[in-house]
Amino acid sequence: MNFAHKLTLAVALLLCVTLSAGGAWTIGQNFSAALDAAASDAAVAHMRERYAVEDLLADSTSLAGAADAVEDYAGTLQLSGGGEGYRFAVLTGEGVVVWSDMPAQVTFADQWEAVQAGTGGMLYCGTKTARYLLLASPLQRVGQMEQGAEKGLYLVGGYDVTREFTEHGRQLRQYLAVECVALVLALTAAALLAWALTRPLRQLEAASRDIGAGQYDRRVAVSGGGEFARLAQGFNTMAGAVESHMEALRRQNESRTRFVAAFTHELKTPMTAILGYADLLRSGEQPADVRQLAADYIYHESARLEHLSRELLTLMGVEEGPPPILQPESVAGIFGDALRSLPDLGGVRLESHCPPGAKVLGNRALLADLVRNLILNAAAATAPGGTITLCCERQGTGWRLSVQDNGRGIPPEDLPHVTEAFYMADKSRTRARGGSGLGLSLCAAIAAAHGSKLAIESTPGAGTCVTIDLKDGEEAAPCEP
Repeated sequence: MNFAHKLTLAVALLLCVTLSAGGAWTIGQNFSAALDAAASDAAVAHMRERYAVEDLLADSTSLAGAADAVEDYAGTLQLSGGGEGYRFAVLTGEGVVVWSDMPAQVTFADQWEAVQAGTGGMLYCGTKTARYLLLASPLQRVGQMEQGAEKGLYLVGGYDVTREFTEHGRQLRQYLAVECVALVLALTAAALLAWALTRPLRQLEAASRDIGAGQYDRRVAVSGGGEFARLAQGFNTMAGAVESHMEALRRQNESRTRFVAAFTHELKTPMTAILGYADLLRSGEQPADVRQLAADYIYHESARLEHLSRELLTLMGVEEGPPPILQPESVAGIFGDALRSLPDLGGVRLESHCPPGAKVLGNRALLADLVRNLILNAAAATAPGGTITLCCERQGTGWRLSVQDNGRGIPPEDLPHVTEAFYMADKSRTRARGGSGLGLSLCAAIAAAHGSKLAIESTPGAGTCVTIDLKDGEEAAPCEP
C-alpha cells in the first residue's frame, strides 16, 4: 500500500469516526429530549387520571363494583376521544388485575414490574412496532374493599411512545444514508487530494529510478514552497553532486586508461630494444664494435627506464601520499638546489633573478624538483644559444616563480594537455633528449600540493612562460599534514 492510499484511508477513517460520533451524539440528544418531553406529559396525564379514578372508586366496596365503575369510565374516555394513545389498568397489591385495557404488547409482567418500581418509577416496554411508557401509582382515596384488596389498589398507566422510538430509528437510518454518501464523496476528494499531494513524491521516485539507471542529469521540478519544494531542492542538489562525482570518476577512469596505455607504450620501445640487443649478444660471438653498440644501447635504455620509474614514483608519492609539510623556505636556496642538480643544457644559457630575502611557504625539496623539471622542459624546447630566465617577483601578498624561454613554444591545441602524464607535444625531440612526458605532470601535482596551480602561456616560435604563485613565508604560518 503506497502513501497516497494510506493518506486516503486515514482521512476517511478520521471523517468516519467524527461523523459517527457527532451524529450519534446529536441523534441521542434529540431522542433523549423527546423521551423527556413525553415522560413529562405522561406524568401530568397520569396524575390527572389517578385523581379521576380515586374519585370514581371513592364509594366502591367490592372489586367487581370497582371493575364496573372503571369500565364505564374507560368507555366514556373512548367516546370522548380523551383516551387516544392512553391505556390503563387497575391492579391489587397482591397482583390481581381488577380491570385492564392494556394492549397485547404490554404483558402482565411489565405491569407488575411497574407496580414494584413504585411511585415515580418509569418503565419502557413493548415490541419493535409498539412501545409504551408505564407509570404506576397507589390509589389512596378509595372505599373500604372486601377481602382480596388488603394491600390496596394501584393504577398502572401505559402511554404510547411508539412515535418517539420510530422517529429515533428513522433519524438513525437517514443519518446512516447521509453518512455513507458523505464518506463516498470524502473518499473521492481525499483520493484526489492525496494524489495531488503525493505527485512530487512520485516525481522523486521516477527521477531516482532514472538516476539509478544512469541518467545522472535527471532533475525534478521545484514549484511553490513547503516541505516538498525543499525536498525537491535537496534531491536536485544531491543529484547534482552525484552527477559531478560520476563525471569526476569518468574523467579519472579515462585519465587512468590513457595513463596505462601511455605507460605501456613508453615501456614497449626500450624493452624491445633491450631484448633485441641482449638476444644479439647471447646469440654468439660478435665483433667488438657491435658488442659496444649493443651494450651502449642497453645501458642507455635501462637508464631511461630507471629515470622513468623514479619520476613515476615521485609523481605517485605527491598525488597519493600524505600532504607535504610546508614551512618558510628561501627562494634563493630553492633555485640553488635546482641549478646544482641540472645536467648539461646543451648550449642553452640560464639566467636567474631573485630578490634577497624572498621566502615562500613550501616544501624545499619538492619546489626544487619543480623548478628543475621546468628548466629541463624549457631546455628541451630551446635551441643552443637560447636563453632560459628563472625569476622570482612579488605578486600581491605572495611571490610568483616563473621559468621563461625563447624556444619554439607549444601549439595551442597541445596547451590544455601538456600536464597530462606521458603527453609530449613533440615526441621525437623530447625522447631524443631523454624526456619521459612526466615532468609537467609532476610539476602540476607539486603546485596542487602547495595550494596553487601552474599557469602556462606560450606562443609558437616565440617561447613559453610557466608560473606558480606561492604564499609569503614571512607572513604565513607553517603547515603540517
